[in-house]
Amino acid sequence: MRKPLSAYRHAVWDWNGTLLDDTWLCCESLNLLLREDGHPPVDPMRYRRIFEFPVIRVYQAIGLTPDEGSFRAMSVRFMAAYETRKHECRLHDGAETLLDALSRSGLTHSVLSAYERGLLDSTLRHFGLHARLLRVCGGHDIHARSKEERARTHLEGLPVECADVIYVGDTAHDAEAAAAMGVDCVLVAHGHQHRDRLEGLGVRVVDGFGDLLSEA
Repeated sequence: MRKPLSAYRHAVWDWNGTLLDDTWLCCESLNLLLREDGHPPVDPMRYRRIFEFPVIRVYQAIGLTPDEGSFRAMSVRFMAAYETRKHECRLHDGAETLLDALSRSGLTHSVLSAYERGLLDSTLRHFGLHARLLRVCGGHDIHARSKEERARTHLEGLPVECADVIYVGDTAHDAEAAAAMGVDCVLVAHGHQHRDRLEGLGVRVVDGFGDLLSEA
């Protein structure tokens, strides 16, 4: 039997694509690189159908064959384009309303992200969210690698049990991270992966935060 969100005691949030509506900017930043290198752009729908972790597979899906060195160089260029415009992004519709409602229901919150830790901290502060979080766990670099290893230790020291935790993400990799953490998961299909990529993973999928507000 599926529990309403208010029945949990803690929510672990993915950041990019889940709380932050930045899929459009990631697609545009990728296309800037492609244009500079003489490749055709990727439309937003295709981007959401090919996006996955590790992100090097996105480049491979569009026909590029980067080795580790060239992928690192691409990541630097991508992040330069992204960081220049990231404050044009907004939170997804209903994000703050849902956070507020869950907090009133007694839930605490944390963030587990592939986004580099320093950049993640500053962006959360920009949106006024950092002080609301018990823990913020970002990546060790800008290359958006797996979160599974960090997921296994994310709850250590927090006053919660795995059975009382819900993980909220927007990609299949978030379902993998939730499984590594040993907690329930709900995926929101408004982010980096199309709903077709999220169905069949054995976790709940919703279209947006509006679908969850009645449970807060």
